[in-house]
Amino acid sequence: MKILLLSYYFPPCGGAAVQRWLRFSRALVKQGHSLTVITTEDGDYPYMDESLLAKLPPKLKVLRSRPLGFGRLWSILGQKHLPYGSLRTEKRDSFITKLLYWLRLNLIVPDLRIGWNPSAYKLAEKELKADRYDYVISTGPPHSTHLIGLKLKRRYGIQWRTDFRDPMSDIYYLKLSPPCALTRYAHKYLERKIIQCSDLSYIVSSSIARSLPQGHKAVLYNGFDPEDFAGLSYSRSDSFRIKFAGQLTAGQDPSPLLEALNCLKDASKVEFSLIGTRDFPASEFPLRKLPFLEHRKGLEEIVNAELLVLFINSYQGNEGMLTTKLFEYIASRTPILCFGNHGGEAAKLILGCQAGQICQTGTQAVDMINREYEAWLAGREHRCFGDISMLDVNNQVNRLCISLDSLLQTEQDS
Repeated sequence: MKILLLSYYFPPCGGAAVQRWLRFSRALVKQGHSLTVITTEDGDYPYMDESLLAKLPPKLKVLRSRPLGFGRLWSILGQKHLPYGSLRTEKRDSFITKLLYWLRLNLIVPDLRIGWNPSAYKLAEKELKADRYDYVISTGPPHSTHLIGLKLKRRYGIQWRTDFRDPMSDIYYLKLSPPCALTRYAHKYLERKIIQCSDLSYIVSSSIARSLPQGHKAVLYNGFDPEDFAGLSYSRSDSFRIKFAGQLTAGQDPSPLLEALNCLKDASKVEFSLIGTRDFPASEFPLRKLPFLEHRKGLEEIVNAELLVLFINSYQGNEGMLTTKLFEYIASRTPILCFGNHGGEAAKLILGCQAGQICQTGTQAVDMINREYEAWLAGREHRCFGDISMLDVNNQVNRLCISLDSLLQTEQDS
């Protein structure tokens, strides 16, 4: 098949947002499909990771256009970072910060990356006129990218598929910092229009699929790429290493973990590390802080650990939240300590893969950490061995490539 992908985040962008379609792209090309990616040049990225460029297949065609970015304006107005993962403000924030966040929350729909749409649309239009594609896929967040696909669909009648890595109108940071009623209506309207006009929508989890408007939908997990872990193996050290990788986003509460760490019976050999985490509450327990790492080095860190911490954002309707790093956590074979809903999809995946345990309180976390710590002291092998083959990215791509009619029939049968 010949596919045109619209994705704001793509290497050299780093972090979680880029991993899903970086993996899918490699697997698609490996299976013999033709893929052209339209993405940004000098976009407003949360992180940069130049090492990811080496992972792009030589046969992958990448076209870039410059967005009308808000990052520079944001910095001129005295802000450190463009909002990413949270639209909350604190009492200590300045008036200008609170005003900017209010304007972003209530007047910019669906998101700040919409400034990329005009240049991306022109590039996509030029490519569609020059070559034939079986279908176009737009992936979000940022969900403004779907508006490019919607415009192409209306103009050219193309086969258009959308990819939702998070909900749109009910994305966690809008649930925790709700905009005004008129803006909420605008988000809902665009979401409904996108789902109804697309030929098929790939959704990252079953719960999110159920929460979105009616339309042709299929669940497509993020998955992990076994090649990313080639040559990596666990090595025991003198410390029991607990690690958290990535950012704390709105609704993630680390207080039960900190409570548990401070209540451990014997913490003399316990080491807690933060990897690439900008903001984390002050703690009496010593913290080992590492900067944002290239992807390969980040994987080395999570493989060489005794326990990995995962926080599921707390908000109404969070059952379908599946963070990108969850799949790499599972693939690392390191036990996972997940703070979240026992009935959520993340919990079901972790328990189904025998990859860890779910906790909601500090007391529950203390019990698990102490058990794992005592097993480590006794010299037992500290790995998980459940069947995780279903999460292999190659299996997910097989599902992505099924014809529309076959995929819809599969959904009905299941």
